[in-house]
Amino acid sequence: MSGFPSPGKSVPSPRILVLAIGEAHQLLHVLGVARELARSGVIPDILVPTDWHEDLIRAHAPELSRNVLRTPLFYQGQPLYRCPPRLPNLLLSLRRISGYDAVLTPERTSTALKKLLGKQSPKLIHILHGAGDREKGYEDRIRLFDLVFVAGQKDRDAFLRYGLATADTCHVIGYCKFDVLPAAPPRFFENDRPVALYNPHFDAHLGSWLRFGPSLVEAFATMPEFNFIVAPHLRLRGKGRHLFDKLSRLSQASNLRFDGGSLHSINMDYTRTADIYVGDVSSQVYEFLQTPKPCVFLNAHDADWKDSPFYRHWTFGEVASSAEEAPALIRSAASQHPRFVALQTSGFAAAINSGADTASARAALLIRKYLASAQPAEDRP
Repeated sequence: MSGFPSPGKSVPSPRILVLAIGEAHQLLHVLGVARELARSGVIPDILVPTDWHEDLIRAHAPELSRNVLRTPLFYQGQPLYRCPPRLPNLLLSLRRISGYDAVLTPERTSTALKKLLGKQSPKLIHILHGAGDREKGYEDRIRLFDLVFVAGQKDRDAFLRYGLATADTCHVIGYCKFDVLPAAPPRFFENDRPVALYNPHFDAHLGSWLRFGPSLVEAFATMPEFNFIVAPHLRLRGKGRHLFDKLSRLSQASNLRFDGGSLHSINMDYTRTADIYVGDVSSQVYEFLQTPKPCVFLNAHDADWKDSPFYRHWTFGEVASSAEEAPALIRSAASQHPRFVALQTSGFAAAINSGADTASARAALLIRKYLASAQPAEDRP
């Protein structure tokens, strides 16, 4: 293994597969690690389900393009938010996957490999694709991973508290997505008015889009002192997707930009451009708070949130309980921001660790060390 062999002894490099069978936005959370592994001499293959994934690799890690593999079910020329079903792709790829020593993945359908392949299953290594607070992020499937990487101490503490991982299997590394971003986001408006990003979540039971979306879009059009980007989570489906398509088609307001799924919506162009964040439960708020800035949150489901760890991020700004209340809070967000700076700073530090090395470099080193220790005794350096 590169970096670990003893003098005079050749140790085979482990075979690692980056399993990226979810939507393309997840790939950005593991691509930097794949690039660091390759630079250390451990070159992973990357199994992808759409041409959008291939485009991301060519843009952010072109040296890995030769190692890209296509899933049996592969989408080409489809919208970014469309992706082949994960489980069928996993089942159809079992023979291929079983030939690897380890699988690195940002999604959790892959935990089925433990049952499907048994002792022949590769080691499963998981990097969370986000640093949010949503309750569903803390699920039982995490226990099935051999190694888990989280962005910050907040999630590590939660995983240990809920018995989802151990001190040996769970490691804080930072936010790998930060390592593969474009140098700077483009300009999306021709003026210098403040930009507010409305980023509703896809979950109809937690998000604000279906209940608040139409009223908010109408209100945004009457607030010319702001520019608004309406960019829901990529996985918005069903009624939510139909509503988005309808409103974006009908709106003529020059201060509104709608994005139902482009590279801008997943590579932090919007969170880095925006001056104000307007959202509900999406983990993108932590990406936005890489630099402390004003936030407004939308309680569209009457959540009892104030003492809940699953709504920790709602302490970072004012919370609107109705669509009618939100415009006034957006207008006052900048002046109210000093009240929330300390909470944002400490909350971000708990969610996303920073260090001398990049998160991707830290993860790659830990993966190499783990796989070296997992080798049979006769093959160890």
